[in-house]
Amino acid sequence: MLREESLAYGEYVIEGDEWRSRVADRMMLSIKRVEHGKYVYERYEGEKRAASRFIDTSVSNELHLCIYPVAPVHTPQPANYARHLLLKFKDPLVMDTKSALECYIKMPVEVGIFEKYDNRVTMIDVLATKLMKYALYGMPDNGVVCRYRESTVYFKMPKAEPFAEAVAHVRLHNYLDRIVTVNMLVIPIEGIDLYYSGSEAMLDTVNAVIRQGVRNEVVDVKVEEGSESGWSKTHVNPAVVTRSYTMELGF
Repeated sequence: MLREESLAYGEYVIEGDEWRSRVADRMMLSIKRVEHGKYVYERYEGEKRAASRFIDTSVSNELHLCIYPVAPVHTPQPANYARHLLLKFKDPLVMDTKSALECYIKMPVEVGIFEKYDNRVTMIDVLATKLMKYALYGMPDNGVVCRYRESTVYFKMPKAEPFAEAVAHVRLHNYLDRIVTVNMLVIPIEGIDLYYSGSEAMLDTVNAVIRQGVRNEVVDVKVEEGSESGWSKTHVNPAVVTRSYTMELGF
């Protein structure tokens, strides 16, 4: 009987004729070698085959597989209409004048399956273990379509649900001369690399600056590279780009 391998984020070398692992209760990944350097990848949801790919690695008799947390912008495919994540706080944050705080919030995450060759990775499948939701930030005629999630605010790093959530480390700065209430953040997430350890994922760091704009008060949200956690980085995206977005339509 084929043994199911315990799944965690990271890199796997498939050397045998068959490999399989469970992502969620009803979701199974399977790889079978059909001949030298040729494999069939399949993903099952219950008894139904949800995805199938043929992989040719003729230059090697090994398949280098990477399972990484990725930004929740890929499913259901093709999902090319949401490049931002709207995180609504279940308990709004009240910030004093000229103040700063650090906190953690949970965000949705997808699981990317990649083939690795010569230090380059190619996505062969992507999945979400939980239902993804959408929301519109702003007005219907000029708003931004976002992935949507309600989240509790934590002041110690919480445990995220494996293969479904990531923890985002947030730094908030209030530069205004008045007390403000923050109900949500819109975070640009397209093209970001996440960090992982075992089956947990993290986004580090989101800097949010509340300031006076030209016409009204705004929040500048920026995703920056760099982590002091010691966790591994996915390195899925070839270019390191600072992601930023200005919330001008309320927060």
